[in-house]
Amino acid sequence: MRNVGVSVRCAVVLLLGSCAAPARPAPRPVEARDVRGETRGVLDALEASFYVHWGSVERAPEYRRLGREHVPALREEADANGPRAILALRALERLAPEERFTPAAKAILYAAALGREADFSRWGAISPSGFLPGVYGQELLKLGAESAPYLRPLLRDRRRAPASAEPAGRAQGDRVCDYAWILLATIFDRPLAYHGDPDRRDEQIRQMDLWLDRRR
Repeated sequence: MRNVGVSVRCAVVLLLGSCAAPARPAPRPVEARDVRGETRGVLDALEASFYVHWGSVERAPEYRRLGREHVPALREEADANGPRAILALRALERLAPEERFTPAAKAILYAAALGREADFSRWGAISPSGFLPGVYGQELLKLGAESAPYLRPLLRDRRRAPASAEPAGRAQGDRVCDYAWILLATIFDRPLAYHGDPDRRDEQIRQMDLWLDRRR
């Protein structure tokens, strides 16, 4: 009888054990946010919609996806001086004004952006009657003489400079060097006469280059 009692107690223990709640699966690890990827995505979206917000990034719906956690990645993009640098700079100026950039640092970013531009509408419209600066052109003009060392190499850049907002630019054959020359002439209040024939502009560009050399 004692053996029977032991067997019964063992059976009860086993039965109770089999009724226990199943073990919960281990929680899945929380994936870290790709803040850098988010930042680049927002900057790419701001670039794609540039001719809607025209550089006033704070007005763009994409900008509202940026927060304080994106500041380090924005600074990284600006410091890298790549294709997202200018919009990263403009976003930082609004989101984190404590992130300082010297005038020379800004001039480096803007001059580099001018050198790799594909649509020059945001830099300004050139015509025989004068130069109407665009958003980015105004920013460079505000920087004044600080931008001269970084614009000067572009005086030798004969790449075409099409502007979608100014069809006449394609007919005139505007080039990167023409934009650099006109910006420098405006900054230093130097005389210029814009000719539709690029060959007639080249001599003025050469004279500007020589004047900058003497100015040093």
